[in-house]
Amino acid sequence: MYARDTSSSSVSISTFIATNTTVSGESATPSSTSSTVGQPSQTVPPQTDQDIVTIRDRRVSIITEGLSGGSSIEQWYLLSTLGPDGKWPASEVDYTTGCDARRANWPAETHWQRIVTMTAAWQGGLDGTPQYVNNTALRSSISLAMDYWFENDFTNPGCLYQGGTSPCPCGTPGLWNTNWFSNIILIPTLVGQGCLLLGNNLTTSQLGNCTRINGRAYGSFGSGQSFLAGANILDIAKVGIDDGLLTNNISLLSDAFGRIHNEVVIHNAVAADGIRPDGSFGQHVGVLYNGNYGMVYTNDVLGIEIEAGGTTFAANSTSRNAFAVLIDGDQWMIFRNVITGVLHWDFSALGRFISFPVIDDQPTANIGINLTQVLQLGQEWSSNTLINAYYSLSKNTTDANAGALKGNRMFYNNDYMVHRGAKYVSTLKMYSTRTQNTECVNTQNPLGFHLADGTLYTYLRGDEYEDIAASWDWYLIPGITVDYAATPLDCAHTGWNGAESFVGGASDGSIGASAMRYSNPYTGSLSWQKAWFFLDDDVQHVMISNITSKSNAAVYSVLDQKRHSGPIFVNGLPMQPSNYTLARSLWHDDVGYLFDNPGDGFQLSIEVGNRTGNWSTIGTSTQPPSTVDLFAAWIEHQNLETSVSYSILPAITLPSFETKALTLHLRTIQNDEHISAVYDESHQVVSAIFWDISGGSLQFAPSSWEAPVTIHSDGNAAVLYRVDSGAVTVSDPSQSLAMLHLTFTRGGGGKMSSANKTLTFNLPSGPLAGSSVSQTL
Repeated sequence: MYARDTSSSSVSISTFIATNTTVSGESATPSSTSSTVGQPSQTVPPQTDQDIVTIRDRRVSIITEGLSGGSSIEQWYLLSTLGPDGKWPASEVDYTTGCDARRANWPAETHWQRIVTMTAAWQGGLDGTPQYVNNTALRSSISLAMDYWFENDFTNPGCLYQGGTSPCPCGTPGLWNTNWFSNIILIPTLVGQGCLLLGNNLTTSQLGNCTRINGRAYGSFGSGQSFLAGANILDIAKVGIDDGLLTNNISLLSDAFGRIHNEVVIHNAVAADGIRPDGSFGQHVGVLYNGNYGMVYTNDVLGIEIEAGGTTFAANSTSRNAFAVLIDGDQWMIFRNVITGVLHWDFSALGRFISFPVIDDQPTANIGINLTQVLQLGQEWSSNTLINAYYSLSKNTTDANAGALKGNRMFYNNDYMVHRGAKYVSTLKMYSTRTQNTECVNTQNPLGFHLADGTLYTYLRGDEYEDIAASWDWYLIPGITVDYAATPLDCAHTGWNGAESFVGGASDGSIGASAMRYSNPYTGSLSWQKAWFFLDDDVQHVMISNITSKSNAAVYSVLDQKRHSGPIFVNGLPMQPSNYTLARSLWHDDVGYLFDNPGDGFQLSIEVGNRTGNWSTIGTSTQPPSTVDLFAAWIEHQNLETSVSYSILPAITLPSFETKALTLHLRTIQNDEHISAVYDESHQVVSAIFWDISGGSLQFAPSSWEAPVTIHSDGNAAVLYRVDSGAVTVSDPSQSLAMLHLTFTRGGGGKMSSANKTLTFNLPSGPLAGSSVSQTL
């Protein structure tokens, strides 16, 4: 596995563990917060010893498989860009440290990234670099670079988590960052990889420094720091695994694997970090993050469990089942850019990382998951969920619906609904008292306050929203209702818990109904109620009611803001530059809109053209300013007392849209502060939101020749009623009710026993609160 160095400066791992106690005057063991790192290894049972060898071999393979950059190695060491002090020039690596260093994506990490790549080539694991295997000059450069960092590593323990404050003031010597992540996860991860790849070829001093840095990071488990949750637990535990494999420390390995398996479970608390019961992933106490922290978490589990498969350190059934729940949820949040053939996360699952363009290779660039590893682990575990996810996401679709996954799913733990049609993906992000809208961390996403105000993305080709965040209008985020420019946007006031609890939805797997009662948690100046119904035959219906505003700002409901693509038609005619007070329809880029009651309290506005923005104003990207040709459309609520409704028809050509508009049979049952309800006559489906805590009653006639039906609810609820089959699906968006009664009465509202039936729903509670339940009349 390892390329061997027979020079006298190297030392065997076992000899080091038995004899070494100090390195450069410091203890080789970590601080007292960790009781296992760096301790002499125990007598290891033969099977466990073989397991460790197996895991180490697999770990080295996975590290090297994930590397690239072999073509640059010659420049790094042979052309002498590496200085005699072990440091690369500032034009190649930015070593700025301490308070002056960039907090996010610390550029100094490039130093260790190069070391890991060079080490992989030297030990023979990097494809296409056979000339570097056991290369003496390369080995010397690796040592030179390693030793530079070790000699300049910080020694003040206060710099681990408190850089830039009194325990570690600005100017403290050493290589450290004010962001704990760099000191606990970023650099130790790379150190662990580089050291493990060298193994027995490390010098005594190098080995001691490797275990010191890794042990210092792993010791944070005893610190009580708030960041010890979710993906961070797995990242830090991986550092411990690399250190345990390096030193053959069974206690450390057992502890690290135990922490991982204790974390890879379903987390049931409200706003918990980690895997949620609905398949979503939370981080930072209530932010939906399948697409960043969840992605890192997924990669950690894949690598760790492939390495541990079939050994005494393998995952138990609880962790296996929990991970399958996450992978199943992930599939719903992924779409394909058919122009590039790349899989991406829904922007609502990316949190603050919406602030990066694709070229920065951050979570916006791709899903960042090795699907082959998903298949490999699925086969190891005999998990149909993982195996099916691999085959589904590997399909080469001709539209954004990666895997051709169809249906509707409500992620009730994170106020998020996904609807996937034959040729599109629609996602709806809301937030409540139980969740957060988003966050601004490390100056990333300072303008994102409105990112969960009922944000509705519609992906057809998958490039609609790519690389536009620097340029778009942050007050016109797709789908939201907003008092335009009335809320100041800045990093300090970006992240908020919602002000209302009644947020959620019901889903029967094919169609769904979502509801959001909104009050601006920052300014308190705007409130509204909004219902989204995702219906059969690729029809979506939106109802907005009970709008109140305390500001003088115009109130808009945004239809979309995305890349401009092709002609725009209003009322069946090419768009003319103006506002439309009598808009009946809008069509652009294979998405059509039909407006109920044109001219009644609203007007349509459309804006098209180039917008230029600077990525540095919304985050830490160093890419140049970007100019994008954007399309934005919204309705202005000119009379706030008038409720508004409209239908969305995605993935439809203009001729088909015009035809479907004539045959669409949606009837508004009620749309006010008490009830939002629509009847889809073509499919005989009632979709309703009962806003009042006491419920209410609605009435509709299934057809012109049938007697009216009254539905009475005794509580606030989202309801889907399929008249033809009698299937009724309900949920409680407030997540507060234990029981719900729905009474169905046929015949002019009269309550004859023969035409009256009540369904009693025992509603889910605890971690399942807000999920849907069904019965049949």
